Order: sequence, then C-alpha cells, then structure tokens
Amino acid sequence: MKIAILTPTIAPLTSVGGLGDVVRDLSKFLKIKGNDVVVITMDHDNKISNLPHEKIDTIPLRYQGTTFNFDIVKTSHLNTQVDIVAFSNEKINKIDIWDPFKYHLFADLVLFYLDKYYTPDCVSGHDWPCGLAIAECHEKLDIPTTMTIHNEAFKGPLVDYKGLTLTFLELGIHFSDGFNTVSPTHAEEIKSIDFIREQSKVKPFHGILNGIDIEEMNPGNLVNYVVSYTNNKIDPRKLGIFISDYGVGDGHIVKPKIKYSWFWNFNNLERYIEEWNDMDKTSITGSDVEIYGNISCRDITVPLIGFVGRATYQKGFDIIFQAFSELFEEHRLKLIMLSKGDRSIEEEMKNFAESYSDNVTALIGHCPPLVPIIYAGSDWSIVPSLWEPCGLTQMESMVYGTPVIAREVGGLRDTVISLNPDPIADPNFDRATGVLFKHYDKYGLKWGVEHAINWTFYRLKDIHLYISYSHSSCPESPYDKNAPLSKFIENCYNHVVRNLSWQNNNSIEKYKGLFGGAIYKHYMRYKP
Repeated sequence: MKIAILTPTIAPLTSVGGLGDVVRDLSKFLKIKGNDVVVITMDHDNKISNLPHEKIDTIPLRYQGTTFNFDIVKTSHLNTQVDIVAFSNEKINKIDIWDPFKYHLFADLVLFYLDKYYTPDCVSGHDWPCGLAIAECHEKLDIPTTMTIHNEAFKGPLVDYKGLTLTFLELGIHFSDGFNTVSPTHAEEIKSIDFIREQSKVKPFHGILNGIDIEEMNPGNLVNYVVSYTNNKIDPRKLGIFISDYGVGDGHIVKPKIKYSWFWNFNNLERYIEEWNDMDKTSITGSDVEIYGNISCRDITVPLIGFVGRATYQKGFDIIFQAFSELFEEHRLKLIMLSKGDRSIEEEMKNFAESYSDNVTALIGHCPPLVPIIYAGSDWSIVPSLWEPCGLTQMESMVYGTPVIAREVGGLRDTVISLNPDPIADPNFDRATGVLFKHYDKYGLKWGVEHAINWTFYRLKDIHLYISYSHSSCPESPYDKNAPLSKFIENCYNHVVRNLSWQNNNSIEKYKGLFGGAIYKHYMRYKP
C-alpha cells in the first residue's frame, strides 16, 4: 500500500508534543510492514532543509494576491529512513509552527506534490493543521483519505469550503473516508460530541492506541538515547554524572543511583543543563532550560515524583499545584517537573518552585535527553490530565520501570493497570503498573499520590504480613529486590514491551485496516 502521511511535525526534527513521536513511529512501522510511505510536512525553522536533501522542484504558489516560492525538498529520516518531503520558504519557515496561515498554504502545496510526483493509495492526515489538505485531496484529487484526531480540543480556525463553515479539524473529518482517534476509550468519550457522533454513523471510526518504539526508548538503551539526542555533543559520564543502562533484573539498583546522582546531588543537574544551554541546537529539537527550585537531598528513601508534559491546562497543572501544596505539608517527598508551553503556566511553575524551593524543581524548556533521565530517576510519575486522548508520557515512564499516578480517562485508562484500592484484601502487586484516580480535583490526585507512596515506601512491613513473597525476609528499603517498588519496575517494563509497544501491539494492523476501509468506502461511491 502507498501511504502519504500529512503532519505538522515529526520527531526529532520539528517535534512539539507527542504528535511528532507518533508520526515518526507510525511511518517507521508501516514501512517495516512492507508499505511505501512518505511523510509530508512543512520545513519549520529550516530543520529539514538543513539536512542533506534533494531539491525536487520549486512551486510558485499564489495566495490572496501574493506569490510565494516554495522549494520541495526530499530527505530521509535519520533514524527510520522513511522518506520526508517538506515545503520550504525562508520567510514562511520562520512563522510559528501552529500558525493557521501555514496550513492554508500547506493544503495547496500537498495538492501540487501529490498530483505531480506521488500517487498514494491513501492520504492520512494528522491533527487539525492537515484538515484542509485532507478535504482538498478528497475533493480535487479524488484520493481516499483518513483523518486522525490527536486532540479534538484543538480544532484550528473556521474556514468556508464548498458551502460549509467548519474548523480545519472538522473539514478533515467531514471529507475523509474514515477517521480515528488515538485510544479506544477516548473514541467512546468523544462520541458525546454531536459532530463526531454523526460522522461516525456514516464512515469508519476507530480508537487506535498509540505505542512507543522499544528499540529506541528502553532502559537498555538509556545511555545511547541520552547522548544521541544531543547529536553526541554531551555525554553525562564525561561530566562525572552517573548514568547506566539497566533492565528488569537490576532496575531496583540502578534507578536510585540515577535519582541520587541527577537530583539529590543537584549540582550535577545544573552542570548538565548549563552544557545543554550552551550547545548549538540548530540541527535538533530543543530549547534552553531554566531551573527553579532545588530538591537536593541526602535521604534516598524520600520519594521523588516526576512530571513531563506540555505546559497546557489540559495536563492538570491546577490540581498539581493544589494537591502538592498540601502533600508537602503532610509528607516527605519531592517533585521534579519538565515542561514548556503556555507562558502563564510556565510562570505558575516558576512561582510554585520558588514557594516550595526545597521540595520542587521546575525545569522550564524543551530538552529531549532529559526526559528519560527524569523517568529513570523518579520513583513515580504523574499524569493528572483533565482529558487525555492517548498520552505517551505514561508509556515512556513505564518502559523505564517507573509506575504512573494518572487520572482514569482516555488512553490513560487503556494503558495503566491500577493498584487495587485495598491491596491487602485484594492484592495485585504482581501486575499493577500504577494508580488511577477518578475525580479531577486536588483530592483525587492527592489520594493517588498517597496510595502510591503508602504501598511502596511507608507500609513495607504491613505488606509483608499479608502478601506471600518468595523471600523469607521482609523488605527494609523501598529498593530491596523483594519490595513492591521492585515489582512495579518489572510489571511496568513487561507491560509496555508486551502490550503497548509498536513492535507488539496490533495498532499498525488496525491502521492498515483503517486505510483499507477508507479505500473501499471511497471507491464504492462509484458502484451503480
């Protein structure tokens, strides 16, 4: 099957949020399954044209009385070798990645390229910026199309098209031959939206879970991942900072060492970020990082909670600030946060860290190599989202053996196996990968955090009285091999590898089914 994937972003070249990671991995595994795949995007900040590339053509595109000359550049993804086609104009490249103006132009550029250079069996559009392009591919090129909803809250601007006034996202859905969102639970949740419910009645609609690529992101590849995401310019070991690959068998030994070296010995984190900020980032995705708060500590048994996510209200920042303000008063624990996005939320993170400077470190910026370090060094991670179509952060956390405290919503519900509310009466330490809470308020998150640390840090002897271990000795430390946290490490890693990785879940087959269904529906229109 020949598949053209339209996207505003692809990791690590122009990645913002999880969308770029998903497009990178989806295209990679579709190609591995024998499909002919091309990813089509814009050349944001010249990130793609700065790579070795072939210039295919120049398009003089006229838009609202102005002519813009776009080069069509073609390259291969550095990691996956999937073909990437990007449209490049020096002035347009500098416009913000989410500016709708770019995607009015993008639609016409896609039409030109597909009409002249590549005839796919199906065009797959991802997120609202590709909605107008999907509509035009369907209507003007008569090509089967699908539309993937990565976050229905972001719809793009309204546009008049063929007598309809719809947002970009709605246009893509309306003119597609099939559409999907990125988890089964979220597919059911958004059927409460009238437009989506009505569209789902007339064309294929599915919830297809995202995944992660365990060839790249796994604790046995930690060192290579961290170094390679700096273009091999920063190696923590040369700075005297401990980092090591690990697996299920020694995670309970290595993870606390990473925690101590990077976060309890806070000078190491500061030195690493100083190196990162001084590094030339023109050929990679990333920004400088600001540090607020200092969580240095001598007691390794103090729990460390990690948060990685975009700075947007969806991610639960309001209840993080409310819940942890109380948690810090009642418990000994620390919080490390890495985020970038909404300026007002960044400011709140700064103020929060400065108010609880001994308990919180807020890292404001985009630093991909730090992401797995935070997961590997944290005891638990939090994903308290108001809504979450799928979420990658919980899968990434779990593959590094770090259990997740998350709200029971969308893809979080589909991916996290929750510790039972009473694990003495109804123990499931042999399979749990986190804690899920229902209510979106400070009480829900606070309960989730307390439930998590209670059964992995504070009640070790109580657990031993009720749970049959294969060892005769009761765990004295949270990091003992026979302690619950060590079991969580094993459960998390195995769950991701077996059930959530692109390699072993069935999501690629489901995407192929979506494309096949769209092709069938498209051409059945002509059946007499």
